[in-house]
Amino acid sequence: MAGCKTACYTSVMRYRFIILGGIVAGGLIAYYFLWAHLVDQVAGRATAWIESQRAQGREVDYDRMRLWGFPYRLSVTFENLRWHDPQSAADWDLQADSVTAHLQLWKLEHVIFDLGGSQRLGWRPAAGAARQQAILTSARFLASMATDAAGAWQRFDTDIRQPKLAVGLQDWAAERLRLHGRRGGNVPPSTDLALQVDNGVLPPEADGPLGRNVAALTLVGNLRGALYGKTPEEMLRTWRESGGILDLSTIGLQWDGLKLEGNGSLAVDRQMRPLGAMSGQIYGATHGIDALQALGRMTDKEAGAAKAALVLLEQPDGEGKPHLTVPLSAQDGKLFLGPVPLFSLSSVLPAPAQP
Repeated sequence: MAGCKTACYTSVMRYRFIILGGIVAGGLIAYYFLWAHLVDQVAGRATAWIESQRAQGREVDYDRMRLWGFPYRLSVTFENLRWHDPQSAADWDLQADSVTAHLQLWKLEHVIFDLGGSQRLGWRPAAGAARQQAILTSARFLASMATDAAGAWQRFDTDIRQPKLAVGLQDWAAERLRLHGRRGGNVPPSTDLALQVDNGVLPPEADGPLGRNVAALTLVGNLRGALYGKTPEEMLRTWRESGGILDLSTIGLQWDGLKLEGNGSLAVDRQMRPLGAMSGQIYGATHGIDALQALGRMTDKEAGAAKAALVLLEQPDGEGKPHLTVPLSAQDGKLFLGPVPLFSLSSVLPAPAQP
């Protein structure tokens, strides 16, 4: 009797495990088919976008499309993705070595992008002009975008490690660049922005009294104004003519021995040079004077007088560190510390490429 009970119990447990295993296996199979269906939908959307671009006369092509990411993500990778708009006045073209879009099954409105290799943007400033190109390379390029139910973007984030940007004759580099944006109002168009640059290196043309190495730059604010056009020059011009302005609630700069903290606003003048003003605290102003003196921008007499004035103007902060509270402004192609011109400012547009 006891042996029968044991055998029956063992048999029941075996069937339970078989049933449980069947349920688990069936669930995994169902999940795989769901994943395959969703990743096919993602690929279908990407293909539909490509076909819509081609229908508008633009050229879109790639070497290979790969679907992957099971079981946690829906991932689509395009290798050597190319886009060209021959009908545009600027003859825009864009090429990326590798573009991967990741989506999560439970959060399809949030897309994560991973760009590998280099990205190249080309354009022609005017008919008959030499073609210009911007080339970006990096150790890692991650970005993300969140959209609403209608597909309109609401927020984006970019994190680039060791970016190197070559635009025309100018080369920019940094250890890390982070950019965050969030949609603001629509009338006028506005976007909340936050930029963080670590250990930036300016192009040789921008080598001023403080050198080319910028230890840190932080900007937090709101960008207002219409930004559209066929070339970077037209986009910047329409932004300026529509009252474009960047209101900055936070400005942080560490450049050589100079440290700046404050807030202000920034625009561009008719020559596309920086135009704006800020107020805040400046640390290390004496170091800036020494740099100007070393380059011959200030005579020994002028430097001595400026340092003597700083002794009277500087005040200790909460930690006892001396700082100077003066306005910093950019106008007429020069950067001013109070009424004192520091150095000249050039156009923010890239230098034209050699024909």
